[in-house]
Amino acid sequence: MTFWQFVDRRLDRMHWPRARTVAGAGSFLMTLIVLLMIYVQPELAKDDLFKMLAQGVVIQGFVGLAMPFWFGDKERAAGSQKVKVTNDPAHPVPVDDGDVK
Repeated sequence: MTFWQFVDRRLDRMHWPRARTVAGAGSFLMTLIVLLMIYVQPELAKDDLFKMLAQGVVIQGFVGLAMPFWFGDKERAAGSQKVKVTNDPAHPVPVDDGDVK
């Protein structure tokens, strides 16, 4: 076993967060940093360039990524269950003619 095989096996056992988790946390962290910068140095709020960049980060970071991150999760959807198809391949679509005359 080489060193890289050893490292690969150890990394497979770790429970890594999904990419959407990292992206959502990163955008939220960027928004928090911008707001913290304004809190620490209030004179930044007077600069038009900083206001424009801060609005872009806050609006795009929070609304554009964090909200779809939260509401777009399929696992959180109410009553979400996996669909199991029980039809045989010869008749993939069930047809019920009912009382067709």
